[in-house]
Amino acid sequence: MEEKKKVQSREENAANIKEVSPKKRKRNKKFLILYVAAFAFLVYASYTIISQSVEINSKRDQLKNLKHEIEIVEIENEYLEEVKNYTGDDLSDYIENIAREDLDYVKNGERVFINISGD
Repeated sequence: MEEKKKVQSREENAANIKEVSPKKRKRNKKFLILYVAAFAFLVYASYTIISQSVEINSKRDQLKNLKHEIEIVEIENEYLEEVKNYTGDDLSDYIENIAREDLDYVKNGERVFINISGD
């Protein structure tokens, strides 16, 4: 009889172990899913931060270029305001200068020498 009790107690212990082990596996699966979800979130967050950083740097460069263009336009506006106020000899000198430099005009009797060497 003692042998039967020993066998029964072993069987009960084995049955208890079998019942306990699936619970551990379920926990492991839950934690595994949680770890995978946390890892996926970290990857997504890292990607988002890096892409946002690249975009911010791009926008900063674009802003810098736009500020430079604004400075150029402001200088041109100041020059045009100054030219707008020209009268008399200043105006005729300005018109002559524009005709010579921009339109490649010459006065009557002038000779034009062109440097073809490129220096």
